[in-house]
Amino acid sequence: MGHTFRAQWPVPGGDPDRIVWEKRGHPMSTRSTVDNALASGWFGAGLTDAARAHLADMAHLTSYPIGEVVIREGQAIDSLAVVVEGRLALRLNVPGRGAVTVLTIEPGDVIGWSALIPPHRATSTIVVLEPTSVVELEGAALRARLDEDPILAAAVLWRLLDAVARRLSATRTQLLDLFAQPDREPW
Repeated sequence: MGHTFRAQWPVPGGDPDRIVWEKRGHPMSTRSTVDNALASGWFGAGLTDAARAHLADMAHLTSYPIGEVVIREGQAIDSLAVVVEGRLALRLNVPGRGAVTVLTIEPGDVIGWSALIPPHRATSTIVVLEPTSVVELEGAALRARLDEDPILAAAVLWRLLDAVARRLSATRTQLLDLFAQPDREPW
C-alpha cells in the first residue's frame, strides 16, 4: 500500500497558516510543498493561486511502489489524485484478453477522476510503473467543497474536463496506432 502523509493544521503553537505534513509523526513538509507539487504539472499550473491553495489545504501526499495497483477497474473510487512524479499504466480489461495497457500516465496527469463523477466507479485499472508520488484529495470532501464554492468548482472542473479530454485523445491515438498495424493484433 502507498505511504500517506496527513496534514496537521494549524501547527500547535505555531503559525496558523502553516500546515505540517507528517509521516509516522515526523514532519515532512509544509503546505507550500503540496502547492508547489500541484503547480509543477499542467493540471495545477492551470489553476489560480487561490484555487491551488484551497486544494492544497485539503490534500495529502501519497507514494506508491512499482507494481502496486492503485485503482482497479470497477471498484468504488474515493479519491482524486494529481501525479507529481513517476509513471503509471492505464489498463482496460478486455474480455478474452485480460488487462491491456492503453496509455501511460505521466506527472501532471490526474487519476481517480471518477471520484467526482457518479457513480464513482473506476473505468480502468491503474498500475505503478515507476515509484510514484501523488497529491491526493478525498473525493467526498472535495465534492462537498466544490458544491459550496462555485468559483473553485469551475476552476477544478475545467481542469478535470481537460484531463479527461487529454486521456481520450491519447487513448484514441494509441488505438489508431495499434489498428494501423495490420499484422499485429491491437490487444
